[in-house]
Amino acid sequence: MAIKIIMGIFIFLLLLTSYYMWHHRNDHFLIYNIQTTHNFSIILIWTATALFLEAVMGFFLLFLFNKYVNLITLFVSVVTILIFTLIINQNNK
Repeated sequence: MAIKIIMGIFIFLLLLTSYYMWHHRNDHFLIYNIQTTHNFSIILIWTATALFLEAVMGFFLLFLFNKYVNLITLFVSVVTILIFTLIINQNNK
């Protein structure tokens, strides 16, 4: 039961991160802004959409399957965030 609660909090944080990225897609994100990094708005849109879809999938997996299937949500979201950070750091050079 504790794993489901922790995964529920993690999925909620994914939704918050997705909302934050979507909300700042035309302005700035942390230390990056649209003027200095080209295609940054597109990167934020795709990442926010992917995180939102992963959160929806996570809620579906959280309530319908056993606790070990929740690792899929964890793995996919971590890979998405890793790809996002690699892309923005590559564009920053």
